[in-house]
Amino acid sequence: MKLKRICAFLIMVFILSGCASDIAMNVAENTNQAHNAVITSQLTHRNVRSALRSDDQKQIALKEEIRSYALTKKLNTKLVKQDAIQDTLKQFAQTAQASQYEVEAPQAQAQESEPNTDAREDTTPVLDEYQIRATLYGVDCYGCNVREDGTGNTATGVQLNPQWGVKQSNGEWLEGLTYDGYYIIAMDPSVPFYSIVEISNHGLSGMGFSPDVPIKCMVLDRGGAIYGNHIDLYVGSENFIDTQVFWNGSTPTLKVLRYGS
Repeated sequence: MKLKRICAFLIMVFILSGCASDIAMNVAENTNQAHNAVITSQLTHRNVRSALRSDDQKQIALKEEIRSYALTKKLNTKLVKQDAIQDTLKQFAQTAQASQYEVEAPQAQAQESEPNTDAREDTTPVLDEYQIRATLYGVDCYGCNVREDGTGNTATGVQLNPQWGVKQSNGEWLEGLTYDGYYIIAMDPSVPFYSIVEISNHGLSGMGFSPDVPIKCMVLDRGGAIYGNHIDLYVGSENFIDTQVFWNGSTPTLKVLRYGS
C-alpha cells in the first residue's frame, strides 16, 4: 500500500515537473517574441525616420534644382513657391540634365560679351538694289506747306521743324533729322510708305552724315518731281544745303530692306 502511494507521488511529481518546464518554455518564448517585437518596432520607426529624412533631402534637392532651373531660364523665382508653378517647373527639372544648366549659363555670358551689333556685318536680306539720283530738301522748300512757326508735315503726317527737329512716334520732338532712328526720304509712289532702305556711297557730310557710312531711311514723303529712281532726302531746311550739309556729287546705291504696307 505504501509502495503504491510512493509511486503515485512520484508520478505526480514527474507530471508537475513537465508542466513547469512547458510553462517556463512558453514564458521564455513569449519573452523572446516580445523582445523581437520591440526590436522590430524600433527598426521600423528608425527606417521610417530614415525614409522621411531621405524624402526631405529629395524634396530639398528638387526645390534647389527647380530654383536653379528658374534662375537659368530667368523666371521669377517668387513664382516657384506656388504649387502650380512648382508642378510645371518640376516637369522641366525632371527632364532637363544638370549639364544643360552648366552649358546654358556660359552661352548667356558669351552673348553679353558679344560686340555691339552696329559693329557687326548687317545680315538683313536685301529685297532690291539699284543706283539712284539723289536730291536734298528742307521743310521750307518751294511749294511745301509751312506754318508760321516753321513747322511742316511729311505726306504721312510726321511733323518737321528745322529748329526743333522731328516729332517722333511717341509724340516727343527730337533734335536732328531722324524719325525713330531713320532718316526721312521721299520716293516714287511705287515704293510704299514706311519702307526701309539703305543708301550707300551717298557722298554726304555734315549734320551727322559721313561719306563712308551708309544711312538707313524710311519712306515718309512724296514729291511732285520724285519719280522712278529719284529720291529726295530731308535735311531740315533749304538753307542748310551747301552750308551745313555737303554732297560730293557721287552716285548713291539704294538697297530695299523692307517694304512698308
